[in-house]
Amino acid sequence: MNSRTHRRTLLRAGVAALPLAAVAPAAHAAADGTGRLTATDVSCWTDAYLEAWRTKNDTAAVRLFTPDAVYEAVPGVPAQTFRGRDAIGRYWRDITAGQSEMTGRHGTPVVTGNRAAVELWVTLRAPAINPDGDHWVTFLETNILLFAPDGRCRRNTEYWNLQMGRLAPPQGWGTA
Repeated sequence: MNSRTHRRTLLRAGVAALPLAAVAPAAHAAADGTGRLTATDVSCWTDAYLEAWRTKNDTAAVRLFTPDAVYEAVPGVPAQTFRGRDAIGRYWRDITAGQSEMTGRHGTPVVTGNRAAVELWVTLRAPAINPDGDHWVTFLETNILLFAPDGRCRRNTEYWNLQMGRLAPPQGWGTA
């Protein structure tokens, strides 16, 4: 997908006012005429998600979600379940405030219908999490995503493991 296609997609989704680097092609699945969610759609969405995280851009992050989205940072824990864009935005501002030097990558998404699973490998400095040593932490994360017909996420359920230090993914990580 080229930048022109991205721009058209963003216009259809009503998010063209944001910088292109901050938002995924939110309506690609609907805009391509098939209505089917593809691994490419999920990869684009995840790239934008990681960029919003890296830049601590809660505005860009919430634009990736439907207005009534549910974001489960820790499944089954009510205090870690955020409903709606306002709650998701507050969570993002709070959680990213003490983070720096974030780098992230994702694996090849697995897609079935309007659901996807995607692995994330994120390293960042977080003194609040790792007060001793060099403050590097690595998140090994899988997100289970439910998408709306317009390509925005309706539900994000995170399953993650936190490791102290800056770890690199093993060879072959993230391939479908």
